[in-house]
This record gives sequence, C-alpha cells and structure tokens, in this order.
Amino acid sequence: PAPATLARERRRRIHDQMEREGQASARITLKTSVGMSDEAFAAALAKAKAEGRESVHVRAWLPIPAECLAQSEIELQSFTEQPGRIADANAPQRTVCWEADLTENRRFGVQYRYKTTAVYADPLGFVPAPEQPTFDTEEQAPHIVFTPYLRALAAQLTEGITDPAEKAKRIYDYVTLNVRYHYQPAYFVQDCLPDRCARDRRGDCGIMALTFITLCRLVGIPARWQSGLSVSPTGVGCHDWAMFYIAPKGWMYADCSFGASMARQGEEELRRHYFGSLDTGRMVANRAFEAPFDPPMYGFRSDPYDNQSGECEVDGVGLYGDALDTRKELVDFEDL
Repeated sequence: PAPATLARERRRRIHDQMEREGQASARITLKTSVGMSDEAFAAALAKAKAEGRESVHVRAWLPIPAECLAQSEIELQSFTEQPGRIADANAPQRTVCWEADLTENRRFGVQYRYKTTAVYADPLGFVPAPEQPTFDTEEQAPHIVFTPYLRALAAQLTEGITDPAEKAKRIYDYVTLNVRYHYQPAYFVQDCLPDRCARDRRGDCGIMALTFITLCRLVGIPARWQSGLSVSPTGVGCHDWAMFYIAPKGWMYADCSFGASMARQGEEELRRHYFGSLDTGRMVANRAFEAPFDPPMYGFRSDPYDNQSGECEVDGVGLYGDALDTRKELVDFEDL
C-alpha cells in the first residue's frame, strides 16, 4: 500500500484503540541537530578574520520534549557535546542550548526518548459546567487579534448556541471543512494570520490552529497553542495544533490540519476524532505561541513565534533560510 494509505490505516487503528480502551501510548526516540551551512560558516569566518578574530561565536537551540499531559518518561540520552543550558521541563518553548567559539564548522545535536499517551475525549459527551473559566481568552497581538471580520464570523458560526462544546465544534467544522491546506510564507512577514485565513480560506497547520484559537477565544472558550513534531513509524515532520478548555472536562485538543486532511480523504470518523483527541505520533516542545527561549536569543529568530526545528545565532545575528541547517531523524517508534 502507498504510504498515505498506511498512515490512514494506522490512524484508524489508533482511533479504534483509543475509543475502546480510552487511550493509546507509544515510546519514541528521535535524533535532531542544528548548525550552519558550510557556505554560511565560511562567510562568517572570513568576516571574523577581517575583524581580527580567529573564531565564530555560535549559539544554538534545539526543541526538546516538555513535560505535559501527553508526555512522560522523558530521557535526554546523548548530546554531540555538553550543552550550556537545558530549559526547565515546563518551559513554554523548551530547548537545549549550546554556546561555542568555532574555527571549524560543526553541528549541535541531541537524542531523546519519551513516552507519549493520547487520551480519547469526546467534547460533546458530557454536560458543560454552567460557569466556564476566562483564562486564555484574551488577544495576543500580532496574530491572535479580534478583528471586525473575525468578530462577525465568530458570531455567525455560534449564533443561537449557548453550549461551549457545540460552539467549539462549529468552529472546528468551519476550519476543517472550509480551509484548504496551503504552504505559507514565514509568519513574521504576514499580518494577522487568522483574519487572512478566514478571508481566503487557505493556511498551513499553524494558521489553522491560530484561526481555531482566535475564534474560540472570541466566544469565550479558553484556547491555546501546542506544537513540535508529528511522528510516525515512517518519518518525522513539523506540526502545530490547538488545545481548548471546557469545564468540568478540562483541556482537550483540536488538530484542524489533520481534521481537514481527513475531510479531503472522506474519513469523517477520523475528522471527528481530531476534535477532542490527538494520536500517539507527537512530540510536544511548545505550549505557547510567541514565547522566548531560555536563554533568549540576542538576534532575530528565523521563526519568532514557534520552534519546531531549532535556531542558530552567529556573532549575535540569527540565521535564516539556507544558512540554517536543521535535521530530524526517527531512531525508534514502539507502540505500547
């Protein structure tokens, strides 16, 4: 079978297990690294020597698993060299950081293992509490902004509805059934992403997540960002999704990108799965959008909002584009 078919069959199997047993788990081992391209390093070293220095000062950050509801038994197994700082396990964007003076180009890397547990949740399967919390319902410029267009859209989608779970479902349905997946330019060169997504109905996984988050917040449903990697037995890639909160159940998930993909494939049951639940193929490094690193970068980040692949700073200047070389490798994927 084609890889897409195998992936869909695996999602069905995980969904069935989660619905039957309440959850599913996997143990995943990944190896990631970050560094400069050889061309960028050569240019940086030539500049340093012209300024009377014999080395290039490099700082590098890689995302690593954070402690959260879905992740446990986190092991940082090995490093290419001893890092200068490992951020706290509950950091909003958790990283490992190195700092070195280089006369020859080299990469900075980490191998880690963790247990991921996906818990099944049906947002429509319980009675919401009469009083709902107000945390994570505020604007967060420049992207989580309550523009007039988004206010009107949120009001239209939830007109006549008082149940917060039904409101969240209306928003999830709108995004997954109307927004087409489309690769995007860097977020920092774009204006309010959810407003643009709602107007042209195009976006990638992060833009779909931000649109869901913003619309939820507009109608009083707490919602926030989560991101890192999407992992399967056949590979690993960057991914973003959302969380939303309904008392008394608590935090649940909405993966609008995966939901939209399932809709395109005619998999309605799997589309519904990603409203409330995820799967076992995740690495959560970031639990906030637009959060600083620990320690922070001095220069401008290639992605100032998210961190899925890593960042590198050379003599105080952040690398971007082809100058930045990031790699990800699946070492082991064990269904438990």
